[in-house]
Amino acid sequence: MNLKINPIANGLNGEITAPGSKSYSHRAFISASLADSISIIKNPLVSGDVAVTINLLQLLGVKTFKKSDNTYIVKRDKDAYRSPKKPIDCRNSGTTIRIFSALALLFEKGLTLKGEFFKLKRPILPLLNALEQLGGTFKLTDDKLKIARKKVLCNKIKIPGDISSQFITALLMLCPLLKCKDKDFIEIELITSLSSKSYIDMTIDILQLFGINIQANFETGKFYITNEQTYRSQSYTVPGDFSSAAFILAAAVLSRKSSSIIVNNLNLKNYQPDKKILEILKEMGANIIFDEEKDRVVVNGDINTYPLKGIEINCIDIPDLFPILSVIGAFAEGKTILYNASNLRLKETDRISVMARELRNMGVEVIEEEDKLTIFHSDELFGTEINHNNDHRIAMACSIAALYAGSSSSIQNSNIVKDSYPSFYEDLKELGAQIEIL
Repeated sequence: MNLKINPIANGLNGEITAPGSKSYSHRAFISASLADSISIIKNPLVSGDVAVTINLLQLLGVKTFKKSDNTYIVKRDKDAYRSPKKPIDCRNSGTTIRIFSALALLFEKGLTLKGEFFKLKRPILPLLNALEQLGGTFKLTDDKLKIARKKVLCNKIKIPGDISSQFITALLMLCPLLKCKDKDFIEIELITSLSSKSYIDMTIDILQLFGINIQANFETGKFYITNEQTYRSQSYTVPGDFSSAAFILAAAVLSRKSSSIIVNNLNLKNYQPDKKILEILKEMGANIIFDEEKDRVVVNGDINTYPLKGIEINCIDIPDLFPILSVIGAFAEGKTILYNASNLRLKETDRISVMARELRNMGVEVIEEEDKLTIFHSDELFGTEINHNNDHRIAMACSIAALYAGSSSSIQNSNIVKDSYPSFYEDLKELGAQIEIL
């Protein structure tokens, strides 16, 4: 669907509910599929990449069905987790492909995965090399991966921690289920510093809820996993997604008119790294209140009353906030520096280069470096034809910028936002944005 995004004449006002966390939803569905009975998943995200995961589980024989509007049942039968005859298309879902590359070692004949992920040459080789230490063998081409476990090995695994935290997540989900001949645990050692630590905390949190014990020492970069553990069925409620809420919070903060927005379904008591958006916006000068009793964030927006100041932001643990922080930087006084961001070049697209390009097209001065982006204050943004490079977070970030441009903007394939925030444009319209279908 193609959209026209018109500049906002008035403020934004109203309440919306944050969708379920994409990262937690992936982990919850996969953990439930490994359990020995029925699990209940409440408030999950079920679109985009998570839909890819759910479809894969169904192809593997795991029953996943909707019980009510916000509740899903996951049931693993005796016939589940058998190797399918055909390759499974995982599109560009890095989480799905990386986790199931590891879980392929559980299948007698392994798995064959295909998708856009491989054509884009997104990183996976360090994980595959690590899986060889567990007896895995693989064949990787430009469009697919075939992987299986041919030997029963439980060697110590050494793997870099600064490329993708999903490598470690995949191993942590697999290793508890493996059988080893001469030892009762598997050791994982990080050979570089760890990026996005909170996502590993999130994985361990989910695993513990599903009955899996992991011993982690982040200071030494080592993990110890007892093997032959059993996933336990669970009823689990997925928390609201701070990553998605960040775009709505930004829309209010950047408003030139008095605005008041409430975002519900947000709880600080989980490991989402992107809850840091609250701290960042406050430091920049925004008026934000977190209501812990009601699990909601209240934003009083008016950039004239609450002007923003540019700051330096370390993005090592918050890669998904980078696109919207780039946009916020264009409205902040002085300059905003987003650094420790080199791994963003390996996401759905090269987020540093694409955001630099899109902001320049809107008249914003930026300096792009290998691991950072410097954004200078802009007095006026120009309407543009947004090119999001099939990255949902870039599409949403540029749409927020377009709300405050001097003329209308357009965006093609706006449905890409369903990857993490299915009701994004509907929520903006509910709050007062003028968005039309072209």
